Amino acid sequence: MAAPSVYQFPRYYAIGYRWNTTGECDFLQDCVAAYAGTAAKTVLDIGCGAGRHLMDLARRGYRATGFDLHPEMVSYVKAEARKARLPVTVFTDDVRTMASVQGVFGLAVCLMDTFRYLLTNEQIVEHLRGVARHLAPGGLYVTDFWIPTRWDQVANEMYQWEQRDGETTVRVFYVQHPDSVDPVSQTFEDELVFAVEEAGHSKEIHGERTRTRLILPQEFRALVEVSAAFDIVGTFADFDIEKPLTSSVTSWRMITVLKRRT
Repeated sequence: MAAPSVYQFPRYYAIGYRWNTTGECDFLQDCVAAYAGTAAKTVLDIGCGAGRHLMDLARRGYRATGFDLHPEMVSYVKAEARKARLPVTVFTDDVRTMASVQGVFGLAVCLMDTFRYLLTNEQIVEHLRGVARHLAPGGLYVTDFWIPTRWDQVANEMYQWEQRDGETTVRVFYVQHPDSVDPVSQTFEDELVFAVEEAGHSKEIHGERTRTRLILPQEFRALVEVSAAFDIVGTFADFDIEKPLTSSVTSWRMITVLKRRT
């Protein structure tokens, strides 16, 4: 019998990942105002997790649609949207195929490292073209994924943070496994671990070790160009439109704003 995964505990996932949701959605709105060809009011969240961006954007008046690979996450988002009476549509799908996505959107987002599940150049290029097919002319696609802060720490970094909701505390550990590095495919395995304290009890929940892709900034720029679907209008070191990613800024996240070519 397989061990439980963090993705089977969407409430803990929602608690652990709720930091900075408001600031991140402020950034998305800033991008729409600064770069979009139209006043986008529809959003597609690719790999929506527990739905924190979907819910926040729906409260701001967006018609919010999202999908996730894990049925437990999808069921959780549906239940939370019903409780909040928010117009959120969510379904199960895969970032590599997006087979169930329908309609055209003004904004698409793929946040918190989901993009790195695309393991090959071909998957990345086809994904970009697929997203563009579901965006209005001038629509935006915002990606957010890990990049190494030091060359000698590639696939050997760990990050942790803690969030609390009432009597529940969730400590999140993002762990990379250097023993799994494939230097030719630029892939390695990483993992999420939740340390949960709730009502006087403690437990540790491991995610599956999952193979993900190392994508470097100049490489991503080249792949976007090969797709012929988008122009890069901004690359940022944080969810702050005034903080571009430069050589003088150390950041473990690269947020890129792409605009669909017309």
